[in-house]
Amino acid sequence: MMHNSVALFFLALLTSFAGNAQKIDQKIDKLYNCKKDQPGFSIAVYQADEVLIEKQYGSSNLAYFTPVTEETVFDIGSIGKQFTAAAVLLLEEQGKLSIQDPVYNYISELPRYQKGDPTIEQLLNHTSGIKEVDNYLEVCDVMYSDYISQSMMLNIITNIDELYFVPGEYFYYTNANYILLASVIENVSGIGFEEFLQEQIFEPLNMQHTYVNRDAFRVIPNRAIGYTESDGKYYQTHQYGLHFLGDGQVITNPRDMFKWHQNLKHTTIGTPELWKRMHTKAKLNNGNQIDYGLGVEFEEHNGYEAVGFDGMITSGFVSKYLYFPTLDLAFFSTQNTFDWEFKDRYFELVDLFVSTNHKKKVSEEAYNEVQLSNDQLKKYEGQYLFYRHDEERKANQIKLNRGKLQVLTLDGNEIAELIPVGNDQFLFGDDAIVTFHFTESEKYYTYDELDNGLPWRFSQFEPYQHKQTELRSLQGTYYNKEFQLVKELRFENDGLYLTYRNGAWKYEVSSLSSEVLEIAISPFKLIRDQNNVVVGFELMGLYFEKMN
Repeated sequence: MMHNSVALFFLALLTSFAGNAQKIDQKIDKLYNCKKDQPGFSIAVYQADEVLIEKQYGSSNLAYFTPVTEETVFDIGSIGKQFTAAAVLLLEEQGKLSIQDPVYNYISELPRYQKGDPTIEQLLNHTSGIKEVDNYLEVCDVMYSDYISQSMMLNIITNIDELYFVPGEYFYYTNANYILLASVIENVSGIGFEEFLQEQIFEPLNMQHTYVNRDAFRVIPNRAIGYTESDGKYYQTHQYGLHFLGDGQVITNPRDMFKWHQNLKHTTIGTPELWKRMHTKAKLNNGNQIDYGLGVEFEEHNGYEAVGFDGMITSGFVSKYLYFPTLDLAFFSTQNTFDWEFKDRYFELVDLFVSTNHKKKVSEEAYNEVQLSNDQLKKYEGQYLFYRHDEERKANQIKLNRGKLQVLTLDGNEIAELIPVGNDQFLFGDDAIVTFHFTESEKYYTYDELDNGLPWRFSQFEPYQHKQTELRSLQGTYYNKEFQLVKELRFENDGLYLTYRNGAWKYEVSSLSSEVLEIAISPFKLIRDQNNVVVGFELMGLYFEKMN
């Protein structure tokens, strides 16, 4: 039986919608307004067991001004992880695996990691500690414009033999987890990933317009082409060669997503227990609950809990699916142009139907400021560097100014003030903690956003600008044996360059510290022998030995 408050909500919603349908319709049109010579959108609102709203805008193919229709299919990016998670759970129900099993049981090439062996469940909820594979593509001389197969991605993942952390210790989102899961599904089922999803999910749910994209030459009816906008012009950035599996590569439309949405509610396939497990928040080793289940993410909007996921592909697609269980309302939006700000428009759509619930969320933790003298604060001063790869590279300085400890850019612009809360800990903004550590060999701090994610480790460093003679001395050929990769450092045009793809491409090298340089994709650390001679460098955890 429907709870009274929910029943009243639906009565109010239906009454409101019936009376204001035209106004809402106009507001949606204004939100998604675009011309026929622009990429478009396909959106839907699902209420209870009905498609309440479905609308399309713009073009699916700018070369022919093909309009987006209800038949148009879009690449939904990481929303496809839901289908991968469902496939794994279906295999478990069939008695063919257990998600508590270590992954190496099903992928023999996977290293036996020093920090522990991740389980299938830890791949599903992104607590495995496995490093993100995307960041290693350019290092391994692979470009997104290349044909990238499942075996290529698997080879990279399984040749990186170090985890970021002990499995289950933190939440760290990575596509590598779900690429591995696709191989688990193939190895256990004995059939291809696409074939399994078609037989076990898409066909039983009558999802006739849903495909796994794994063939560069396949014709997919009514397929939208991906675009990116720059200076008011649209460029086709659609990537046809991404044919690795599990982390995305699912193509569908709002009508088929509604069939999937109905299955999650009413169990057309699988069992109610399966979908309940999928939509239960995972826990870390310390018992902390995270905002992620098995292939789905939990959010809060306007005071209501919601579950779903985003799909963002920089080559030209953005999608979002979100379900509000207490309201039995879901929203799905997909588009064929990349847009970092897509959530603003999406939640404006949601706000047309979901008003603010004024229940206040109680803060889980409170911090009290402690008083420290200038002498006590001065020991934290210094310049600090954090890097894993370029997207996360951060450098800053911490200085005492008028009795306050401030975080500044290296150029001196203020980022934040550090509020002391005791035990070498400081509050950074409203939702992050900075903790300083002192050892015999170094001083560093960790930056923790208190979201159960892996904290960033900032090590003290001294900025340094290498002289040309020093850069010249680094010239040579460097070799990585795991991937059989050759890189060359060349000094030319008064600068040092790291070449890749057999010398066809190059990155200019710049200085960070005396031992750390960087190229566009990541900093890299020089490795010296006992005589202080450079014998190699380490780039994103991969060691390149100097050959000459």
